[in-house]
Amino acid sequence: MFGYVTPLKEELKVRQLDLFKSYYCGLCQHIKKDFSNIPRLTLSYDITTMAILLDATDPQRVKLKKQPCIISPRKRPVVQQSKPLKYAASVNVLLSYYKLKDDYLDEHSLRSKLLLPQLRPFLQKVPSEFRFLHPIIKSNLNKLQELERSKNFSSLDEIADPFATLVGTIIRKYPYTTANKGDLYRFGYALGKWIYLMDALDDLQKDIENNSFNPLYVLYYQEGQSTDELFMTAKDKLEFSIFSLGASCKELLNKLAPKKNREKSCPT
Repeated sequence: MFGYVTPLKEELKVRQLDLFKSYYCGLCQHIKKDFSNIPRLTLSYDITTMAILLDATDPQRVKLKKQPCIISPRKRPVVQQSKPLKYAASVNVLLSYYKLKDDYLDEHSLRSKLLLPQLRPFLQKVPSEFRFLHPIIKSNLNKLQELERSKNFSSLDEIADPFATLVGTIIRKYPYTTANKGDLYRFGYALGKWIYLMDALDDLQKDIENNSFNPLYVLYYQEGQSTDELFMTAKDKLEFSIFSLGASCKELLNKLAPKKNREKSCPT
Protein backbone atom coordinates (compact mmCIF):
# COMPACT_ATOMS: atom_id res chain seq x y z
CA MET A 1 0.00 0.00 0.00
CA PHE A 2 2.97 2.28 -0.45
CA GLY A 3 3.27 4.58 -3.43
CA TYR A 4 -0.07 6.41 -3.47
CA VAL A 5 0.98 9.56 -1.62
CA THR A 6 3.59 11.22 -3.82
CA PRO A 7 4.53 14.79 -4.79
CA LEU A 8 2.80 16.08 -7.91
CA LYS A 9 6.13 17.21 -9.34
CA GLU A 10 4.79 18.91 -12.44
CA GLU A 11 2.59 21.17 -10.29
CA LEU A 12 5.27 22.17 -7.77
CA LYS A 13 7.53 25.20 -8.00
CA VAL A 14 11.26 24.44 -8.05
CA ARG A 15 11.75 25.57 -4.45
CA GLN A 16 8.80 23.45 -3.30
CA LEU A 17 10.17 20.33 -4.96
CA ASP A 18 13.63 21.07 -3.57
CA LEU A 19 12.15 21.33 -0.07
CA PHE A 20 10.36 18.00 -0.50
CA LYS A 21 13.65 16.43 -1.60
CA SER A 22 15.32 17.92 1.49
CA TYR A 23 12.84 16.07 3.70
CA TYR A 24 13.17 12.90 1.61
CA CYS A 25 16.96 12.94 1.95
CA GLY A 26 16.56 13.88 5.61
CA LEU A 27 14.41 10.79 6.20
CA CYS A 28 17.07 8.67 4.52
CA GLN A 29 19.74 10.12 6.83
CA HIS A 30 17.58 9.62 9.94
CA ILE A 31 17.01 5.97 8.97
CA LYS A 32 20.77 5.56 8.55
CA LYS A 33 21.43 7.11 11.97
CA ASP A 34 18.92 4.98 13.91
CA PHE A 35 18.93 1.76 11.85
CA SER A 36 22.06 1.76 9.59
CA ASN A 37 22.25 1.43 5.81
CA ILE A 38 20.16 -1.60 4.79
CA PRO A 39 16.81 -0.15 5.96
CA ARG A 40 17.44 2.93 3.81
CA LEU A 41 16.28 0.75 0.91
CA THR A 42 12.75 1.01 2.36
CA LEU A 43 12.60 4.80 1.97
CA SER A 44 9.18 5.97 0.76
CA TYR A 45 7.48 9.15 -0.43
CA ASP A 46 4.41 8.31 1.67
CA ILE A 47 6.28 8.44 4.99
CA THR A 48 8.19 11.54 3.87
CA THR A 49 4.83 13.25 3.33
CA MET A 50 3.72 12.24 6.82
CA ALA A 51 6.89 13.77 8.28
CA ILE A 52 6.29 17.01 6.36
CA LEU A 53 2.75 17.18 7.74
CA LEU A 54 3.89 16.56 11.31
CA ASP A 55 6.72 19.07 10.99
CA ALA A 56 4.24 21.64 9.66
CA THR A 57 2.38 21.54 13.00
CA ASP A 58 5.51 22.90 14.70
CA PRO A 59 6.45 26.58 14.23
CA GLN A 60 10.18 25.91 14.73
CA ARG A 61 12.22 26.59 11.60
CA VAL A 62 13.58 23.70 9.53
CA LYS A 63 17.33 23.12 9.88
CA LEU A 64 19.01 22.49 6.53
CA LYS A 65 22.57 21.50 5.74
CA LYS A 66 24.14 20.76 2.36
CA GLN A 67 25.71 17.32 2.18
CA PRO A 68 26.54 14.68 -0.46
CA CYS A 69 24.88 11.31 -0.91
CA ILE A 70 26.05 7.98 -2.29
CA ILE A 71 23.41 8.27 -5.02
CA SER A 72 24.01 11.96 -5.71
CA PRO A 73 27.57 13.14 -4.92
CA ARG A 74 26.50 16.74 -5.59
CA LYS A 75 25.78 18.39 -2.26
CA ARG A 76 22.13 19.17 -1.68
CA PRO A 77 20.13 20.62 1.27
CA VAL A 78 19.08 17.95 3.79
CA VAL A 79 16.77 18.45 6.79
CA GLN A 80 18.73 17.94 10.02
CA GLN A 81 17.88 16.90 13.61
CA SER A 82 14.17 16.65 12.99
CA LYS A 83 11.83 14.97 15.50
CA PRO A 84 9.19 14.29 12.81
CA LEU A 85 11.81 12.61 10.62
CA LYS A 86 13.14 10.58 13.55
CA TYR A 87 9.58 9.39 14.21
CA ALA A 88 9.01 8.77 10.50
CA ALA A 89 12.19 6.66 10.29
CA SER A 90 10.77 4.16 12.78
CA VAL A 91 7.37 4.17 11.06
CA ASN A 92 9.06 3.61 7.69
CA VAL A 93 11.08 0.60 8.85
CA LEU A 94 8.20 -1.06 10.75
CA LEU A 95 5.64 -0.60 7.97
CA SER A 96 8.11 -1.75 5.32
CA TYR A 97 8.78 -4.96 7.23
CA TYR A 98 5.08 -5.79 7.52
CA LYS A 99 4.48 -4.81 3.89
CA LEU A 100 7.14 -7.34 2.83
CA LYS A 101 5.57 -9.94 5.11
CA ASP A 102 2.13 -9.28 3.61
CA ASP A 103 3.49 -9.53 0.06
CA TYR A 104 5.11 -12.85 0.86
CA LEU A 105 1.95 -14.29 2.45
CA ASP A 106 -0.33 -13.02 -0.34
CA GLU A 107 1.81 -13.47 -3.43
CA HIS A 108 4.67 -15.74 -2.28
CA SER A 109 6.99 -13.01 -3.52
CA LEU A 110 10.58 -14.23 -3.78
CA ARG A 111 11.85 -10.68 -3.33
CA SER A 112 9.92 -10.35 -0.07
CA LYS A 113 11.11 -13.75 1.12
CA LEU A 114 14.73 -12.70 0.58
CA LEU A 115 14.37 -9.23 2.13
CA LEU A 116 12.37 -10.19 5.24
CA PRO A 117 15.29 -11.80 7.12
CA GLN A 118 17.48 -8.82 6.20
CA LEU A 119 15.06 -6.32 7.70
CA ARG A 120 13.81 -8.29 10.74
CA PRO A 121 16.82 -7.58 13.04
CA PHE A 122 16.27 -3.84 12.69
CA LEU A 123 12.86 -4.04 14.38
CA GLN A 124 14.79 -4.26 17.65
CA LYS A 125 16.55 -0.97 16.92
CA VAL A 126 13.43 1.19 17.10
CA PRO A 127 14.25 3.98 19.62
CA SER A 128 12.69 3.39 23.03
CA GLU A 129 10.40 6.43 22.80
CA PHE A 130 8.75 4.99 19.69
CA ARG A 131 8.44 1.31 20.65
CA PHE A 132 4.72 1.80 21.22
CA LEU A 133 4.41 1.83 17.41
CA HIS A 134 5.20 -1.85 16.95
CA PRO A 135 2.13 -3.32 18.72
CA ILE A 136 -0.13 -0.72 17.09
CA ILE A 137 1.07 -1.63 13.61
CA LYS A 138 1.14 -5.37 14.28
CA SER A 139 -2.33 -5.58 15.86
CA ASN A 140 -4.10 -3.55 13.16
CA LEU A 141 -2.42 -5.42 10.33
CA ASN A 142 -3.30 -8.73 12.03
CA LYS A 143 -6.96 -7.61 12.13
CA LEU A 144 -6.78 -6.76 8.46
CA GLN A 145 -5.15 -10.08 7.55
CA GLU A 146 -7.81 -11.99 9.52
CA LEU A 147 -10.62 -10.22 7.67
CA GLU A 148 -8.91 -10.86 4.35
CA ARG A 149 -8.31 -14.50 5.22
CA SER A 150 -11.84 -15.21 6.47
CA LYS A 151 -13.59 -12.91 3.96
CA ASN A 152 -16.02 -12.28 6.82
CA PHE A 153 -16.89 -8.67 6.04
CA SER A 154 -19.90 -7.06 4.41
CA SER A 155 -18.70 -3.63 3.28
CA LEU A 156 -15.68 -1.64 2.18
CA ASP A 157 -15.94 0.42 5.37
CA GLU A 158 -15.47 -2.72 7.44
CA ILE A 159 -12.50 -4.14 5.52
CA ALA A 160 -10.76 -0.76 5.19
CA ASP A 161 -11.15 0.11 8.89
CA PRO A 162 -8.01 -1.63 10.29
CA PHE A 163 -5.66 0.08 7.84
CA ALA A 164 -7.42 3.44 8.20
CA THR A 165 -7.23 3.09 12.00
CA LEU A 166 -3.54 2.24 11.71
CA VAL A 167 -2.68 5.36 9.70
CA GLY A 168 -4.83 7.59 11.90
CA THR A 169 -3.30 6.24 15.09
CA ILE A 170 0.29 6.57 13.86
CA ILE A 171 -0.26 10.24 13.00
CA ARG A 172 -2.18 10.98 16.21
CA LYS A 173 0.43 9.29 18.39
CA TYR A 174 3.26 11.54 17.23
CA PRO A 175 4.39 12.81 20.65
CA TYR A 176 5.88 16.20 19.78
CA THR A 177 3.00 18.23 18.40
CA THR A 178 0.62 20.80 19.81
CA ALA A 179 -1.89 20.24 16.98
CA ASN A 180 -5.35 18.88 17.73
CA LYS A 181 -4.92 15.12 18.15
CA GLY A 182 -8.49 14.42 17.06
CA ASP A 183 -8.01 16.26 13.77
CA LEU A 184 -4.70 14.48 13.20
CA TYR A 185 -6.43 11.12 13.73
CA ARG A 186 -9.34 11.99 11.43
CA PHE A 187 -6.94 13.17 8.73
CA GLY A 188 -4.90 9.97 9.00
CA TYR A 189 -8.03 7.77 9.06
CA ALA A 190 -9.44 9.39 5.90
CA LEU A 191 -6.06 9.15 4.17
CA GLY A 192 -5.58 5.51 5.21
CA LYS A 193 -9.02 4.57 3.93
CA TRP A 194 -8.36 6.40 0.65
CA ILE A 195 -5.07 4.51 0.24
CA TYR A 196 -6.73 1.15 0.92
CA LEU A 197 -9.51 1.76 -1.61
CA MET A 198 -7.12 3.06 -4.28
CA ASP A 199 -4.85 0.06 -3.75
CA ALA A 200 -7.78 -2.36 -4.10
CA LEU A 201 -8.97 -0.76 -7.34
CA ASP A 202 -5.47 -0.44 -8.80
CA ASP A 203 -4.60 -4.09 -8.05
CA LEU A 204 -7.93 -5.64 -9.04
CA GLN A 205 -6.89 -7.09 -12.40
CA LYS A 206 -3.51 -8.28 -11.10
CA ASP A 207 -5.12 -9.90 -8.04
CA ILE A 208 -7.64 -11.76 -10.21
CA GLU A 209 -4.87 -13.03 -12.48
CA ASN A 210 -2.79 -14.17 -9.47
CA ASN A 211 -5.78 -15.56 -7.56
CA SER A 212 -4.93 -13.16 -4.71
CA PHE A 213 -7.32 -11.53 -2.26
CA ASN A 214 -9.08 -8.34 -3.34
CA PRO A 215 -12.01 -6.89 -1.38
CA LEU A 216 -13.68 -5.59 -4.54
CA TYR A 217 -13.81 -9.09 -5.99
CA VAL A 218 -15.26 -10.48 -2.74
CA LEU A 219 -17.96 -7.80 -2.54
CA TYR A 220 -18.91 -7.15 -6.16
CA TYR A 221 -18.08 -10.12 -8.38
CA GLN A 222 -21.09 -11.74 -10.05
CA GLU A 223 -20.95 -15.06 -11.84
CA GLY A 224 -20.10 -14.71 -15.50
CA GLN A 225 -18.82 -11.16 -15.11
CA SER A 226 -15.67 -10.22 -17.06
CA THR A 227 -12.73 -8.51 -15.38
CA ASP A 228 -13.47 -5.27 -17.26
CA GLU A 229 -17.12 -5.36 -16.18
CA LEU A 230 -16.12 -5.97 -12.58
CA PHE A 231 -13.62 -3.11 -12.72
CA MET A 232 -16.30 -0.69 -13.98
CA THR A 233 -18.73 -1.87 -11.30
CA ALA A 234 -16.10 -1.39 -8.58
CA LYS A 235 -15.05 1.99 -10.02
CA ASP A 236 -18.65 3.21 -9.92
CA LYS A 237 -19.04 2.00 -6.33
CA LEU A 238 -15.78 3.63 -5.19
CA GLU A 239 -15.90 6.94 -7.01
CA PHE A 240 -17.98 8.83 -4.43
CA SER A 241 -15.98 7.46 -1.48
CA ILE A 242 -12.60 8.28 -3.05
CA PHE A 243 -13.55 11.88 -3.85
CA SER A 244 -15.25 12.35 -0.47
CA LEU A 245 -12.19 11.10 1.39
CA GLY A 246 -9.96 13.42 -0.65
CA ALA A 247 -12.21 16.36 0.22
CA SER A 248 -12.12 15.38 3.90
CA CYS A 249 -8.31 15.30 3.87
CA LYS A 250 -8.20 18.79 2.33
CA GLU A 251 -10.71 20.16 4.85
CA LEU A 252 -8.87 18.66 7.82
CA LEU A 253 -5.50 19.84 6.52
CA ASN A 254 -6.82 23.39 6.42
CA LYS A 255 -8.29 22.94 9.90
CA LEU A 256 -4.91 21.83 11.23
CA ALA A 257 -3.58 25.20 9.99
CA PRO A 258 0.01 24.17 9.11
CA LYS A 259 2.53 26.64 10.46
CA LYS A 260 5.02 26.11 7.63
CA ASN A 261 5.54 24.31 4.30
CA ARG A 262 2.36 25.88 3.02
CA GLU A 263 1.67 28.43 0.28
CA LYS A 264 0.46 31.73 1.74
CA SER A 265 -2.20 31.88 -0.93
CA CYS A 266 -3.69 28.53 0.15
CA PRO A 267 -7.33 29.13 1.17
CA THR A 268 -8.25 28.62 4.80
